[in-house]
Amino acid sequence: MIHRNTYIDAPAVLEPSFETRRRPGLFFAGQISGVEGYVESAASGLVAGIGAAQRARGLAPPEFPCESALGALGRYVARSEPRGYQPTNFAFGLLPELSSPVRNKARRRALLTERALESIDRFRCGQATDEGNSAERAESALSAQT
Repeated sequence: MIHRNTYIDAPAVLEPSFETRRRPGLFFAGQISGVEGYVESAASGLVAGIGAAQRARGLAPPEFPCESALGALGRYVARSEPRGYQPTNFAFGLLPELSSPVRNKARRRALLTERALESIDRFRCGQATDEGNSAERAESALSAQT
């Protein structure tokens, strides 16, 4: 028996918030959104759910920092080359590179993890993230969930 996943053409259809480009307020999550794996499916649901809650409040969905797993996965789904697109699990290779190369794999991953946690802390505190996301949107999105 062959297992085949069905998914939308996410790079052509979705924003990093898992919201469709042509119809604001319509979100996809899980494997159909172009992610692979249980954790990634749950993560896409979290991002889409926060975005949907923001839309219901008349606000734009927040953009999670690209240095975080949530932001990196959303950007991979939305910004990959559509031709030949394949869903993926989260991998450290989805994160932006460190400013200085680190050869030791364990040390590099520790630094990427530390940077990711710091970016999420800034996001939660309402500081602007990459791509001009406003502090009000970030703070509002996370405070609505806590």
